[in-house]
Amino acid sequence: MTFTVDGVDRTAVVVVPSDTTKPAPIVFMFHGHGGSGHNIQRKLRIEDTWPDAVVVYPDGLVGHKGITDPEGTLPGWQTTPSEAGDRDLHFFDTMLSSIQATLPIDADRVFTMGHSNGSQMASLVLNQRPDEIAATANLSAAPNALLATDPVRSMFFAMGTTDPIVPIAHQKAAIAPAEQLLGVDPATATTSGDMTTVNAAPPSNIELQYVIYDGGHEPPANITSLVVAFFQRHTLSGG
Repeated sequence: MTFTVDGVDRTAVVVVPSDTTKPAPIVFMFHGHGGSGHNIQRKLRIEDTWPDAVVVYPDGLVGHKGITDPEGTLPGWQTTPSEAGDRDLHFFDTMLSSIQATLPIDADRVFTMGHSNGSQMASLVLNQRPDEIAATANLSAAPNALLATDPVRSMFFAMGTTDPIVPIAHQKAAIAPAEQLLGVDPATATTSGDMTTVNAAPPSNIELQYVIYDGGHEPPANITSLVVAFFQRHTLSGG
């Protein structure tokens, strides 16, 4: 689909459920620096695991300087408020409102997800659009500089122990401030394989879940199913 944002045509791969008569959750998946919506869609195939959801894979623009692209010649995303005139936040606003105007979207189940630089964009949307987002998933990402000011929403992290772009120690640095923000007690954490889950005290449904996997910057093959299961447990009104 093409969306006109501040006079610029922006594009995204949008996957729609076969049944468009009932309100659907919607997932916005932001690709990493230098990627594209089409490429990340081919890798993750969120719609295969969650066929009832609308899944949006937007395309970034050149201009943002990345770790491996100091001149900003490859597509990427803004990571701070007001950067590049908030062009990507406006893109999100336009996509969401346009899709809501044509499809029955469940406003209680709007999710953002991102890989690397796209993870920073997913977190920025949460921070700047707190009344829209039910939960977030961050893959292979540096800690979000705005984390301390985020609204309290359930969060999912995935981190590779041999990531050559964002070192694992840097990624792990997001865990403690997320625990503090969400009000979860790390002493109550439960671990299953490489996944750790920390829940807030009842009756809150707030949850921090993170996966530390043996691998690099690309998330493992099972990450889509883990994130979908996580999203399916959360709503904007219920945490």
